[in-house]
Amino acid sequence: MHHKLDLNDMLKRMWEQDAYDKVVPTAHDRRCEEIYENTTTRNNDGRYIVTLPKKTKMLLSTQGNTRTIALQGLYQLEQRFKKNPKLKNDYATVMKDYETNYMEEVPGHEMTNPSVYLPHHAVVKEEKETTKIRTVFNASQRGNNNISLNDELLVGPQLQGDMRSLIMRWRMKRICFVADIQKMYLQIMVTREDQDLQRVLWRYDDQDPVKDYRLTRVTFGTASAPYLAVRTLHQVAHDEGQNHPEAAEIIKRDYFMDDMMSGKDNLTDAVRIAKDIDAILQKGGFKLKKWCSNDAGFLKEFEESERSSHVKLDITLDGITRALGLHWNIGKDLFQYSLNLSATANIITKRTILGDLQRLFDPLGWLAPSVLPVKLLIQRLWLQGVAWDEEVDETIAAEWNNIRDSFHMYLPDIEVNRWLNTTEATINNVTIHGFCDASSRAYAAVAYLRVRTERGEVKTTIIAAKTKVAPTKPQSLPRLELSGAVLLAGLLNEIKESMNVPACQIFAWTDSTIVLSWLFGDPARWSTYVRNRVIEILDTIGNHNWYHVKSPENTADSASRGQSLQELKNDERWWKGPEWLRVGEIQYSRPNTIWTDLERKKSIHVNLKLDKEKSISTKFEDCDKLQELLKMIIYSKRFLKGKKMEYKDLPVTTTELNDALKTCIKITQKDSFEEEIQHLKSREQIRRASKLKSLKPYLDDDNILRVGGRLRHSDLNEDCKNPIILDHDTHLTSLLVADAHSKTLHGGVQVMLCFLRTRFWILRARILVKAKIRKCLICAKLNATARSQLMGDLPRVRITPAKPFLNTCMDFAGPFHILISRGRGARTNKAYIALFVCMSTKAIHLELVGDLTSDAFIGAFRRFVARRGRCAHIWSDQGRNFVGANRILAAEWAEARLQLEGPIAETLAMDGTEWHFIPAYSPHMGGLWEAGIKSMKNHLKRIMTSHVTYEEMSTLLCQIEACLNSRPLTVLRDTDTDNIQPLTPGHFLVGETPITVPTPDFQNIPTSHLSRWQYQQRLLTDFWRRWQQEYLLRMQQCPKWQRKVKEFDIGQIVLVKSDSLPPGKWMMGRIVKKHPGADGVTRVYSVKSGASVVQRSVNKLCYLPIDIE
Repeated sequence: MHHKLDLNDMLKRMWEQDAYDKVVPTAHDRRCEEIYENTTTRNNDGRYIVTLPKKTKMLLSTQGNTRTIALQGLYQLEQRFKKNPKLKNDYATVMKDYETNYMEEVPGHEMTNPSVYLPHHAVVKEEKETTKIRTVFNASQRGNNNISLNDELLVGPQLQGDMRSLIMRWRMKRICFVADIQKMYLQIMVTREDQDLQRVLWRYDDQDPVKDYRLTRVTFGTASAPYLAVRTLHQVAHDEGQNHPEAAEIIKRDYFMDDMMSGKDNLTDAVRIAKDIDAILQKGGFKLKKWCSNDAGFLKEFEESERSSHVKLDITLDGITRALGLHWNIGKDLFQYSLNLSATANIITKRTILGDLQRLFDPLGWLAPSVLPVKLLIQRLWLQGVAWDEEVDETIAAEWNNIRDSFHMYLPDIEVNRWLNTTEATINNVTIHGFCDASSRAYAAVAYLRVRTERGEVKTTIIAAKTKVAPTKPQSLPRLELSGAVLLAGLLNEIKESMNVPACQIFAWTDSTIVLSWLFGDPARWSTYVRNRVIEILDTIGNHNWYHVKSPENTADSASRGQSLQELKNDERWWKGPEWLRVGEIQYSRPNTIWTDLERKKSIHVNLKLDKEKSISTKFEDCDKLQELLKMIIYSKRFLKGKKMEYKDLPVTTTELNDALKTCIKITQKDSFEEEIQHLKSREQIRRASKLKSLKPYLDDDNILRVGGRLRHSDLNEDCKNPIILDHDTHLTSLLVADAHSKTLHGGVQVMLCFLRTRFWILRARILVKAKIRKCLICAKLNATARSQLMGDLPRVRITPAKPFLNTCMDFAGPFHILISRGRGARTNKAYIALFVCMSTKAIHLELVGDLTSDAFIGAFRRFVARRGRCAHIWSDQGRNFVGANRILAAEWAEARLQLEGPIAETLAMDGTEWHFIPAYSPHMGGLWEAGIKSMKNHLKRIMTSHVTYEEMSTLLCQIEACLNSRPLTVLRDTDTDNIQPLTPGHFLVGETPITVPTPDFQNIPTSHLSRWQYQQRLLTDFWRRWQQEYLLRMQQCPKWQRKVKEFDIGQIVLVKSDSLPPGKWMMGRIVKKHPGADGVTRVYSVKSGASVVQRSVNKLCYLPIDIE
């Protein structure tokens, strides 16, 4: 069992810190358990019958016409059989077994029941000991309503135990055994009602009729199958395990899907427990097979047919499939490795290196020192910004090849003891010792089991190790050492819980005295980073068992710095721990003085020095909103009044807000109008050149400068008659304008000016208000207007003579309703029109198409090419049918080139069609075909007054095509008497206007073949001469888009216009790439929005203020 892991996620996890998250059951998990407990039954044979757990009672997947999709899948499977007869025979054998035991033909009277059909295909696994062909049923296949069966099934809670923990427990058993449940899923029946949700189509020969079957057992490929299998295994242990509680517990704990790994200390107990497990499972219909053990006496208790010839444990962990083929050498009772690296690639890229790293993933970390250099190599590529399929430089390539060669050469020689030398007699003499260390590049943890045997000997064996690449953001070495301690605490806790030895003591060792100081100090002393990690360690294993180890004796050093596989193979210290751990008594020590000031929180004392040269108004710029500024003033005043303990706790009053605003105004006015204020205080006239002269300013009772004006006798309030004067270039004024913009609900210039002048008179206020509106993101989005760039030059294919339709643009029109037949009650079907326009002559070709699929378009395209000749280039929009057709045609050309050689291949290669797509949502870039669509519809609407049949529609399209190809390419003028017959696209197709009067028959004129050919060539030359003089030169002028506008910059924020959404919901994006045209002007940009990058023309992009507020 495995899950596909995204490569980017895997890279990120290399330098993320480990997290030990507990799985919390969701509402869906509880619902799934409730369904199982309330609906599961057993038949007379004891076999379990389960219900597929569904999210809702009504399943929309039954309405998705899945039978048609499944039938297509069967046809594809039969095509595969034709190429591989052996596969067909093997697959038929598997399906025969299904037909006999696990599925039944659907009775005719039940064919109309709600059902879901599952496509199926073969998966070949040559390394399998028994069945090498597996039938996989695809319950994730969506119907035509875009819903699959798996979409509507509950996955269920995670009941499966951890593979790492299972291996750790298994290593503690002296006599061990493994076994496999035969076809585990297929031993569990499904209720009759749910069997119709698992229908399949099958026939043994493509000449036979297709039969409908339904699967009667839990099916591999359904979302709930793993849960139902494991849950039923637990259920049979619960139902039948009363007389064998130990065996029942093993079934619940020591199974990984259908594989059991367990054992005992002696042969008698091992045989007994194995027989008890087999007996319990048989009562539920499960059969154990492929028994294997490290004791020959154990195997004698089982039939030879039930034994396994070899054991290969495919460790699958963390989503990595076949990370290392971990072999169990039964004779030596050792773990060995088999290498399964991909073939050496000619070009080494980041993708190929990471693909091999997945295969080298070590589940218990035994090879951590040798895997670390690969992780560091990947991190270097990541930091360099190397693309996934970009070839790496020679240095990295050589380094990677050396690592690969080392694994090929030395990995098969590495052996790890399976048994940890533990027995029931020695279990109380077991201790676990863990070591952690860090370097500037990585941090690591490794753990060993130390046991004193009955003879008094000390045995040590590596249990597990973990290593993490240092974060990309630089960290101090003590912090990395602390991260290593966190990693070790989690690893020791995992080992202790997995081995389930309550009396076992654990000891943690580090060579960092700073880390020990942090652990034995009060966590509240330290910085947030250190405090959080210290608390995590204390909560996990405490600090009483942490000790100091000398750096040369710290075995985790190898995993934090990296080590070649050749060195690791012979490094006894890594495999068994430091020498003092393996002999005699251990001397546990800590430094006499554990103290550090590193990362200690310190009290900060601030000495405030007032600079008289600088105004206090410069501090206003620290606030982005008016309310923030006023609160800052209020809190400062409270603090100065002696309310130091509660200056932020009390609510702000209206009086305090008004007083704070007056304070800000007086400070700002002093900076802007100091001279005028001094004159007014001295009762002097202000200078005639002052910008306040026309306002007749005066100082009120609070010494605030106000407008005197001429409204003293009006009924307006005091603030309106005598507003407060403010200059336009102060930060307070900007905050007041921003506050007014918010309170007027993003009002316009006039609304904001009216609002402000009820209290303030701001000099040059209109300019300031306009600037604020321009910088407002919300206003910019709602008032966004797209740009129109200077009209580009005509492409070469539009102005160069070429064979008609050699360069073509195209589009679809419709749908139109076509009669299936004539007569009363005749039904209609949708049809579409494919329009092809010649880029040189503007000639038009129309094809009737049944639907918008890629296959339908390819048929229309082939009809077009058969009648109009080879098409070298096609331009279109990004319709799904066009993109799909481009992919299919490209695949066909590629396959043809592989099958043909020599001159034929070269000719065929030159015959290929290259597809060009305009940016999405840019119809103005396809004006040629959009105009053709408009003209075609103009004729069609006038002559098709009612529904027509397919043949009638085809005739109409041919007539319309003739009319469109008879249109003059140039404007007809009454004064033009030289050319009575204007030049039309038809002249380039048939030599004359398609709907003109028939020309005389020149067949009887005695003319030689050569002169006739010369005559035709001259006609063609005349047509192209007239095309150049009358049509091409007329295309010189630009009817619109005559001005070049400023281009967007890389990194600039823009608004992406959408015709289907209001402006307020248009998405924002960042310009990441320009696509300039041949004239150097950029009309298309790549825009990144979220995780996706899209191409849009400049007409779909709107400017946003760079300084977003």
